[in-house]
Amino acid sequence: MFVIASWAPTLLGIAAIVSAIGGCATTVMALRKSHDEEHEACLERLKEARADSERLAAELHELRMRDAN
Repeated sequence: MFVIASWAPTLLGIAAIVSAIGGCATTVMALRKSHDEEHEACLERLKEARADSERLAAELHELRMRDAN
């Protein structure tokens, strides 16, 4: 019984270190996932903005051609 009690602080320290490493790994993975999702959302918004820009440029060209006649 005394032998186990003498190892308790060491085992608790090891458990704390393992837990901290696990927490850091989880945080890094969550940040990477968040970054990837935000990047995908940004690309989608950029795609929509480009489509709107092309549509508006075509409309503007049409209006200018009408006014030129």
